[in-house]
Amino acid sequence: MPELKSIPIEKIRVPDVRVSSVLDPEQKALLASTIREVGVIQDPVVRALPDGNYELISGRSRINELVAQGAKEISVKVVDAEEKTALIMNIVENVARGSYDYISISQAIRKLKTLGATSEELERVFPWKGRWIEFIEGLQDLPEDVMKAISTRKITPTHVQIGLNLPTPEEVHSGLRTAINLQWDTGTFKIFVQNRLEQIENAKRKAQEQGSPVEIPTAAPEELIKYKQCLLCGYQKPAQDVTIQFACKGCVELIKYITAQLGPSEEAMFTVYNALAAYFGNPRPQTIQPPAARSEPSPT
Repeated sequence: MPELKSIPIEKIRVPDVRVSSVLDPEQKALLASTIREVGVIQDPVVRALPDGNYELISGRSRINELVAQGAKEISVKVVDAEEKTALIMNIVENVARGSYDYISISQAIRKLKTLGATSEELERVFPWKGRWIEFIEGLQDLPEDVMKAISTRKITPTHVQIGLNLPTPEEVHSGLRTAINLQWDTGTFKIFVQNRLEQIENAKRKAQEQGSPVEIPTAAPEELIKYKQCLLCGYQKPAQDVTIQFACKGCVELIKYITAQLGPSEEAMFTVYNALAAYFGNPRPQTIQPPAARSEPSPT
């Protein structure tokens, strides 16, 4: 059974690998105010070490605030747990709060593996499938500046996932640095990556056609995010002109067929307009029927 006891704060050791909650300024201020007015409501959890000290399992923010307010001792809950169980307890508490540092999670996953955790155990500990767990574990192998940006929330793991589509580690690192420096969201970064990939493929195609060495142009970030590909006609368009709309499969296939036969959408539109005008005569103003008033064609 857990034991409640008061111990000197100096006897608490924080392990090198642990998952940390991320508190925003408002949460930090609320924590400080609560501890100052009523004390610690939920005791930190620790486990006893052979040398007479205690290893922290949960409650680092509470302990840090107590130290800031001048406390020397703290009431803790001492549990009997070996290293692997203690780390799992730390992970479960902090992940359940929904605000955490992905790099610390990455390190915790790898630590659990060294302590013998299986893939099935990891999927029970974390609220994710195995492939995402493996991806998160790999975040700690990224360059230092990228890891720091993830920890400080300048970019997210999704940025990394998008960036990994680039062909070389150098391109990936350069792309992620650009996203960090220009404060791109994932949507903007995805446009950059798609256009950079096309730029690289065009350079390779040109070199092959000319029988010359491949010369990859330097990425111009602001230029590369100006355009993105329309999924219907396949042409590059100004990014602000490419929108996502709901369309049925039949309409999408019709548009793709028309643009494939008649060229870019502006030309296709002009051609179709002239063809319809020639067939029906000059267009007359008319009211489009509301969906409910339209009749479905007979199946026979």
